[in-house]
Amino acid sequence: MYVSIVEGNNIQHSKELAKTLRMIARVLDSKDLESASKLIQLPQIDRPNEHTLLLINELSNAKAYLSDSNTTIKEFHFATPNVKRVLIGAFDKNSIILINALRFGIFTFIAAFIAYEFHFNRSFWVPLSCAAVMSGITVVATFHRAIQRSLGTIFGILFASVILAFHPSGYFIALFVSLFTFVTELFIVKNYGLAALFFTPNALIMAEAGTVGDYSFFYFATTRLIDVFIGIAIGLIGVWVIGRKSASSRLPHLISKTLRSQAQVFYVVFSNKKIYKEYGKNIEFNKMDTNIKNLKTVYDAATGEIPKDKKALEYYWPIIHSIQEISFLLEKSSRSKTHKIEEEQLAKILLAIEGMAYAAERKENIPICDIPLVNSAPGIKETLEQLQKNLMKKSTSPLSK
Repeated sequence: MYVSIVEGNNIQHSKELAKTLRMIARVLDSKDLESASKLIQLPQIDRPNEHTLLLINELSNAKAYLSDSNTTIKEFHFATPNVKRVLIGAFDKNSIILINALRFGIFTFIAAFIAYEFHFNRSFWVPLSCAAVMSGITVVATFHRAIQRSLGTIFGILFASVILAFHPSGYFIALFVSLFTFVTELFIVKNYGLAALFFTPNALIMAEAGTVGDYSFFYFATTRLIDVFIGIAIGLIGVWVIGRKSASSRLPHLISKTLRSQAQVFYVVFSNKKIYKEYGKNIEFNKMDTNIKNLKTVYDAATGEIPKDKKALEYYWPIIHSIQEISFLLEKSSRSKTHKIEEEQLAKILLAIEGMAYAAERKENIPICDIPLVNSAPGIKETLEQLQKNLMKKSTSPLSK
C-alpha cells in the first residue's frame, strides 16, 4: 500500500480508502481475526484510476489474508544488516559517526590529561563532564546539554546540601543512592537537565560517605562545581573547533557517493544479475544502504550546526528525500524475478545518474537528460526526473555562489 501511494500522485476517494485501512487495523487488534475480518468493507469506487485500483487490490488482498487462515502467503525475506556491515559503514571516511567518534575520543583524552596533570580533586569528574556534554547529536544539542548540566549541577548541589545537613548514615545513604539512581535512569533520556538534578547529589552523597577524613560538604561541592565547569568548557571547545561545520561540508560528496552506489544497484537489478537473499552477500545493496544512512545522519547533524544555513538545508532536503525514494523503489524492484530492460535504456539511465552525481559533487548544473520509462517500475522514472529538477535548482541556491 505504501508503494501504491508513493508511485501515485492522484489517489481517488482517499477518505473511503483510509476508512477501510482503519478497519483492518482494528481487526488486527482483535482476538478472532477470521470473524472480525468479515466486518471489513471494501470501498466501491466507479472508474478508479490505475493507482487507486492498485491500492484497492492491496486492501482486498489484506482482507483475504485475514479472513482465510489457509491462504498461501508468499515468503518474505527481511534484510537485517550484520555487525560487520554496520562497522564498515561507521568507519567510512565520510561517515559522521567516525568524525564524532574521533572528536569524542580526542577531547575526552585532553580533558583527562588536563585533570590529572593539574591534580584536580576528583579529577575523573572533568572527563566525565566533557563526555556527557559532547554526547549531543548536533552542535545545538551539545550546547543544550552544557546548559542543562550546568544548571543541574548548581541546583543539585543545593539539593544535596539540604540532605547532608541532616547527616544521614547507614541505610539512609543506601536509600538515597538507590532512589536518586532510579530517578536518574528514569529521566536521563527525556530530560538531561532534570536527571542532572538527581545524579549530582547522588555523586556528592557517595563522595562524602565513602571518604575517610575530615572533608566538609563545601569541599566536595566546590570540587564538583569546578570539575564540571572545566569539563563542560573543554567539551564545548571541541564541538566548536571540529564539529561546527563538519556535517554540511560533507553533504555534496556524500550525495554524489550515494547516487553512484544506487547506479550500481540499478545495474544489478535491471540487468538480471543474481540477487542474494542474505543481506551480507549483496555488496551493492550494502553500499547503498550504508551511504543512505550516512547521508541522513550527516543531514540531521547539519540541521544543528551553528550558524545554520537554512537555505542550504532547504535545498538539500528534497534531494535527500528523492534519493531515499529511489532506494525504496530499487529494493522493491529487486524482489521481482525479472526486471531486465534494453541495454540502451539501461545505459541512458546510468548516464543520467552519473551526471547527477557529478553535478552534486562539483556543485554544477547539467542539462536535463531524457530518462527512459521502466515499465516494471514506472515510479523510478518520475523520481529520477524530480531529482534532476531539484539538483538544477543549484543555480538559485546559496551554494552556487
